[in-house]
Amino acid sequence: MKKLSFITLFAAMLFFAPKMIGSTVPATASTSLPGLPPPAVVASFLGLTPGQVEQMGALLTQVLPTLETLGQQSAEVQQQLDLLLSQTNPEPAQIGKLVVQLHVLQLEAAQVVEGFHNAFAGLLTQDQKQKLEEVTVASQLQPVVGAFRALYLVPPPPSPSCQKR
Repeated sequence: MKKLSFITLFAAMLFFAPKMIGSTVPATASTSLPGLPPPAVVASFLGLTPGQVEQMGALLTQVLPTLETLGQQSAEVQQQLDLLLSQTNPEPAQIGKLVVQLHVLQLEAAQVVEGFHNAFAGLLTQDQKQKLEEVTVASQLQPVVGAFRALYLVPPPPSPSCQKR
């Protein structure tokens, strides 16, 4: 029975996650497993238990609407700021007010993400936390890998034909 509920929950995550995640994951983010939504990739990579998958889903349903709202509010403020800046003689006080509002919204979003990260990390075993830390380090290194590759300081990724063997 537990196996059936886990499969049902996992299938639901696979179905609903792209709708929830799509608006919050940066356009440049992609999974290395085509066709799988980010929660499924994370669950698979970290080896999450059914209970952990359920808790991750609960965390996502709490945080994603908040981030979406903050994103919409930021876009509206940015649009107002852009409109104001396009005027011939924009009012500096109004510009300052909008810049401060935008900054506050960005800080709120950062706090929400940090809270989500901490809550998620709290669900993990020590081994899973280590894997999460490795992904964090890799994401920080990823922007510079191309420069290292260009200078032949790191080997190129294996070609697809080598991976199939």
